[in-house]
Amino acid sequence: MEGMFRKQSGARIRGEVAYPVYTRPREGAVFAGVAAGLARHLGVDVFWVRLVLLGLTVTGGVGVLLYAGIWLVSTRDAGTADAPPTRTRVPALGWWGLILVTLVLGSTMSVSTDGEGGLHVELLVPLVVVALGAVLAWQAYDRGVRGAAGVASVLVGTGLVFVGVVVLLVGTSSDGFVQALTAVVFTLAGVAVIGVPAALRVSERLSTERAEKLAGEQRAAIAAHLHDSVLQTLALIQKNAAEPETVSRLARSQERELRQWLFDTQEKQTLSVFGALERACGEVEDLFGLHLAPVTVGEDRPLSDAAQAAVLAAREACVNVAKHAGVDGADVYAELLGGRLEIFVRDRGRGFDPEAVPADRHGLADSVHGRVERVGGTATVRSTPGEGTEVRVAVELD
Repeated sequence: MEGMFRKQSGARIRGEVAYPVYTRPREGAVFAGVAAGLARHLGVDVFWVRLVLLGLTVTGGVGVLLYAGIWLVSTRDAGTADAPPTRTRVPALGWWGLILVTLVLGSTMSVSTDGEGGLHVELLVPLVVVALGAVLAWQAYDRGVRGAAGVASVLVGTGLVFVGVVVLLVGTSSDGFVQALTAVVFTLAGVAVIGVPAALRVSERLSTERAEKLAGEQRAAIAAHLHDSVLQTLALIQKNAAEPETVSRLARSQERELRQWLFDTQEKQTLSVFGALERACGEVEDLFGLHLAPVTVGEDRPLSDAAQAAVLAAREACVNVAKHAGVDGADVYAELLGGRLEIFVRDRGRGFDPEAVPADRHGLADSVHGRVERVGGTATVRSTPGEGTEVRVAVELD
């Protein structure tokens, strides 16, 4: 029994899916690829899968129903549905295998007709005809109905199914209502045998086309965005290559825009607290060339009046850094925990003495302290000449 099972892993290795979806391969398939697909999916040698299916078929016909059911609801490997069949002896072996299984199943059922409760021979023959017709039609659907051979296979299979149904109806001895009910049931069963696989294949094809259309639209959107933003920014950088500050500002602006486009939306940028803070920092960066990389902690929430006031106060603090600190960057940290928003703006620039600020300077007094205090918050400024400044803004959002 060694070698019967191959080692399988549930982990993702080199991009492989941890729990792969069952598909039927073309390579190594004897008939429709059901056994080969099961062997690959379960990590079992295909010989044992075929042996189990054959045993289930001989002992009661369950193997045929199981094989047909899996064939009906499964698909082939991606990229193999339209490929031409492999030039090997496998298809011929598949037909001989089908005939052999049918004969074995038929002989088993025929023996059972001698006892009570078994199938009569006049019912077995049309059932076999229906099965062969279904196989022909299903194979055509599976490979794709293309050309005269595919159409002929569908037509012949459909004809065999309906011939078998008619023979079954003629062979029934019931009268009246039971005979009419039997005719309806057999007719619906025949239509289902042909129509269900066709409907499934059409649905599968429509899903594939829809996915391809969405992928194409996404590629077009990405190409349009790259053309309108990244490529134009690169052109501006090329024209201003002799100005390091301009190049750095353009690169930071494009990095921020691309990050927002990849991970956020414009609606989030305008309707959430952290989004509004990132947008305010971006505006200051674009206006003054000050490098700002806001760090946010906590759970974001919709933008309220109090949060808007805190964001605008932090923006004014960043503007003051750009105008007076004499540095090329500042740290912005925001924390939103327990319904309380705190924003810190810290630089390592010139610094100043808060007590020595003239009374006619309204930047900190009105745009920071006053704006936050009007919504019930607080603002604190700590600064030391030669060491930098830290502005802390805090508001309650609940």
